[in-house]
Amino acid sequence: MVLDALKLQHDDSYYTEEHVLFLLGRMRALLLMRKYAAIRSNSSIPDSVYQEICVPLQQADMVPGGCSVKSWLKSTFKIPDLMGIGTTSAYALNSMVSEHVAFIPQERMPFVGYNKWLRNIIYVAIGNDNYLYLTSANPQAMYLKEIKLHGIFEDAEKAGKYECEADGSAVECDILDRQFPLEEGLQAACIEYVVQELIGSRYAPQDKHNNATDDFSEAAVTSAKAPAVARDSDATKAAQAGNRS
Repeated sequence: MVLDALKLQHDDSYYTEEHVLFLLGRMRALLLMRKYAAIRSNSSIPDSVYQEICVPLQQADMVPGGCSVKSWLKSTFKIPDLMGIGTTSAYALNSMVSEHVAFIPQERMPFVGYNKWLRNIIYVAIGNDNYLYLTSANPQAMYLKEIKLHGIFEDAEKAGKYECEADGSAVECDILDRQFPLEEGLQAACIEYVVQELIGSRYAPQDKHNNATDDFSEAAVTSAKAPAVARDSDATKAAQAGNRS
């Protein structure tokens, strides 16, 4: 839809789909922050803006090379940045333990698991190194191989690389075939912002006179897609100047 609005659907398109996707991701994050950053009720955020990623786990210490009295699990990859809006939740993919996992700030991780009434709860947090860590006094939790993380990610394309299969169906390999995590009411604004951003970079006035005169209105406006026209114009001006001399 962005390329249609720009009338760039031919072979010599100046902008690639990758560049358009990058701008769509940036504008999506901007629109979501503007609309939901000041909203306290997370229930007002539609589920269409959330993404669910599958996170494989492996045995690890909380501090690399250090000692710990607890058992820890660590994600095999760095978790994409969360936007800080909405509710982030985790779910265990193991029938032997509780499905729900407590997602907490990393500052609380050293102090959980000592209350005898809450020992079997599974706690997860994202560390300063962006890896996800899991701990629990329940020994069955250490057999977990993977958990699901449900949240609103800043980079939807990066999070999409780790998306879970939905209803047993495989994840689309082509990003253009995936669901764009943005509510329908904001999609038109996102497209409009990207189009305006691209149009602004295609056409820009050129002021070739470095003086203090306000002659910017007479500056030539050239198209980034038609450099040949600009060269012809320059050649014509040079020829006219020669005839006058």
